[in-house]
Amino acid sequence: MAAITAVPEGASAPISRAGFLLFALAVALLWLVTFEGGPVAHAIGQAGTFFHELFHDGRHLIGVPCH
Repeated sequence: MAAITAVPEGASAPISRAGFLLFALAVALLWLVTFEGGPVAHAIGQAGTFFHELFHDGRHLIGVPCH
């Protein structure tokens, strides 16, 4: 018979690699939408103008002052 072990209250499992990557992606996206002022968009090239405007509108959507 297998023993059942209880997890102490307040204990948490370590974050998985997929969880960490999802968190990192969310932080990067938040940074792009809230703080990106052009350098990243400029590095993308022609599509940069589209992304810059998209992020600009995203800032307005979530209420971050941008100008």
